[in-house]
Amino acid sequence: MTPNFIRAAMIATALCASVPVFAQTVTQPTIIVTGEAEVTAPADMATVTLGVRHDAPTSAEAMDAASMGMQNVLATLEAAAVAPGGIQTGRVNLIPQYGRTMTGQIDYEKIESFTATVQISFESHDLPRLGGLISDLIAAGANTVNGVNFGLSHPDQLTDEARTLAVADARHRAEVYAQAAGQDVGAVLMIIETAGGGYQPMFAMAEARMGGPEMDVPLAPGSISVNASITMHFAIAE
Repeated sequence: MTPNFIRAAMIATALCASVPVFAQTVTQPTIIVTGEAEVTAPADMATVTLGVRHDAPTSAEAMDAASMGMQNVLATLEAAAVAPGGIQTGRVNLIPQYGRTMTGQIDYEKIESFTATVQISFESHDLPRLGGLISDLIAAGANTVNGVNFGLSHPDQLTDEARTLAVADARHRAEVYAQAAGQDVGAVLMIIETAGGGYQPMFAMAEARMGGPEMDVPLAPGSISVNASITMHFAIAE
């Protein structure tokens, strides 16, 4: 036997000895299902966005008129016992209104007037009286009503209820599938929340004319829906 042959045999033996031996991986049988739930509750609060808008020949006159109107609006909210922490200024705008050229194009060198807008939003937890309050605010000087969003004071409670029901729905589905396949549901291996906690409040817009309304603004708060969706992985019991 030649030295080269002996050397090659030794190398081959060493390589074989260094190769690890892995145990075969066994995948655990699972059932993967999605559970869904929807919970509804009557709206118990609303966020109202409104403002005061005025046109005037000069920027100072426009802003002063809008500011004075907003002061009256804020005083009306204070008299109605609306919590100061629930009132927030949304925007303050002062926009020049330009004239037109002979050809009908905007003439940026000719300012004809100014438009000033002061906008606020406030929360109300007294929905039966909200329509009357909006009417009072319009009488006080508000001439734009940009939205009324109805919602829930404590949405987390409804969200948790929807999540609990979604888990129960997922387990029920898993048990139905397992029983149909002649198996039993085992332990929960994974829970993934795919959606939940969202609701879309009702929204309304209106443009108010100058002068106080003779009747309360009619409002329909309706109900708020909260949805939850989860994906659960269950082991199949042996």
